Amino acid sequence: MTGLPLEGIFRIAWPDLSDDEAAACRAAYRTIYDETVIPATRLFDGARETLRAIHEAGVPQATVTGKRAADCERILRGLEIEDDIDLYLGGDSVPPDRHKPAPDLVRLAMDRLGAAPERTVVIGDTRTDMRMGRSAGARTIQVLWGYERAPVAEADEAVATWAALRARILRP
Repeated sequence: MTGLPLEGIFRIAWPDLSDDEAAACRAAYRTIYDETVIPATRLFDGARETLRAIHEAGVPQATVTGKRAADCERILRGLEIEDDIDLYLGGDSVPPDRHKPAPDLVRLAMDRLGAAPERTVVIGDTRTDMRMGRSAGARTIQVLWGYERAPVAEADEAVATWAALRARILRP
């Protein structure tokens, strides 16, 4: 279910949900998310150093997420890594029917950063992320410390440590 819009997730759980009920669920979810999840969000150990090393190497970085772009930006600001990320895109950056695993978020990021698909790597922790990257023509690297902890067939490769990820991105 990762990557789906909130209403889509709610309708999987409750197929008979009316539009008004879905909107009420979305509002309640976002209130809880704003009050509890965003303040509790923490980086994985090693993330800050990896993002900074990639940034200092001059490699453009984008964050693409199913979350709203404004929520993504608030999270990154709260984690004090917003200066290491060049672009934030959320599920609301593309039409509602073009969310993950559609390639639109990655294509939009590549367009805004001036990156060609063959020079782009999508890094993620879900099968949905890997499908999104592949459908955009990018290479994919799955990190094994997030949602999916075993390699998935959709990934071009998988890494188990931040050091391994840095080595793959910053290789000469």
